[in-house]
Amino acid sequence: MRQGFTLIELLIVMAIIAALMSVATPVGLNAVAQAKATNVAGNFRALQQAVIQMITLEPNPPRNPDVDILEYLYTQKYISTKPSGFEVRYNQDKKAYVIRYTQGDIDPVKVKNLYSSIVIDATTGQLVLYVPLP
Repeated sequence: MRQGFTLIELLIVMAIIAALMSVATPVGLNAVAQAKATNVAGNFRALQQAVIQMITLEPNPPRNPDVDILEYLYTQKYISTKPSGFEVRYNQDKKAYVIRYTQGDIDPVKVKNLYSSIVIDATTGQLVLYVPLP
């Protein structure tokens, strides 16, 4: 009786493993991309709620376009953590607070499918959410 595997048997096993990995890898990468998009959409929703709360509770919310509203929301405890990749500014022309995702590490269409209020900026391709003043 012989012991061990032949070279052909090992090559067949490696080919099967490679075929399985070629199927599993894109599925895993898609799951990671979808999770990231879900996280970004959730951060948009949380920031929108914080801005609405600030507008409702503050008699004079900051309306200077140069003020970092995200920092203001954090220091005034409207949010407990500052999500990375986001900026919140006031736009005087639109009379609205603009929440913008500045990183390009996600598929904007996936995030927009999760949260339809988000707009994809035509010039920059960034995700934007407008919170108008009442």
